[in-house]
Amino acid sequence: MDAEVLDMLMIYDAYIEPSGIHIDMLKHAYQCYYSSLNSSTLTPEAKKNLKVSDYDFLDVLNPTLSTREKAEKRKAIVEENQSNSISSIGEAIKKEAMRKNNGKK
Repeated sequence: MDAEVLDMLMIYDAYIEPSGIHIDMLKHAYQCYYSSLNSSTLTPEAKKNLKVSDYDFLDVLNPTLSTREKAEKRKAIVEENQSNSISSIGEAIKKEAMRKNNGKK
């Protein structure tokens, strides 16, 4: 983050909105984001895929959704991941069974 932007955020946080959770999360997310970009352990491809919102653990940086909508979205993602996981396990078991059947013939 530019030093000027950080200074503006710190002034805003200290004097205008001292208890602003949104500003605190912005500061945290940008610090983590830029620390990750400067990390030598990440590949260039991984660095390209990083987003500031990846570090928003309270999910407050997206003001377009209400808390309920965010919870529903997270629940839908978890259910989709779970169904994809179950499907992939089923496919792996099916392939293994087919491979064993072919070997016995």
